[in-house]
Amino acid sequence: MPAATPPHVVIDGFLGEARACELMEFALAHESAFQQSRFYTSKREARVDTSVRDSSHLLELGALRAAFAVAVDAILALLTRELDVAPPYEAKKEIEMVRYGDGGFFKRHADAPPRPDGHDSVRALTLVYYFHASPKRFEGGELRLYARDGFVDLAPVCDRLVAFPSASSHEVRPTRCDSGCFADGRFSINCWVRRTRQGRSAALSG
Repeated sequence: MPAATPPHVVIDGFLGEARACELMEFALAHESAFQQSRFYTSKREARVDTSVRDSSHLLELGALRAAFAVAVDAILALLTRELDVAPPYEAKKEIEMVRYGDGGFFKRHADAPPRPDGHDSVRALTLVYYFHASPKRFEGGELRLYARDGFVDLAPVCDRLVAFPSASSHEVRPTRCDSGCFADGRFSINCWVRRTRQGRSAALSG
């Protein structure tokens, strides 16, 4: 019996070559503003630990943030239907630009693990959009999505969008970039579509 495929949607050519190039130019122009990426612990505390996650990110994307959000809104109904995720009442979004250099990775985790108090995380959908310099100058960096009895590796192809439920377990496989040059790394836009958090009183009633 074949291993189950973890739920995900892949859209190639999501923004188009011109927009992908614009994102790359923006990243290069703001190289000095990238900071070491953090991750959330089981106590919901954000910290830097390069033994768990080794990447850098940029939060201020200017007008590109709004343009990306509009593109996501246009496919949100499709994604919630294909991934069997309840449509969020408020389509709020977290958006960041991320770069993985030589040796960069992110160990297995979930973007919306069960909260210690029993409430669900507000993250409902995770979207990852890939772009990079042309020609491509890095290897690896696959997104590995886990199912209960298997996994699937998805290559970081330029102008590709991958979407999956935020509760899904996943990792970023090690990236190899021999030049070590900032421009030659693995770049992405990470977006989390959030749903309204359930109220404590509603969760504890009954």
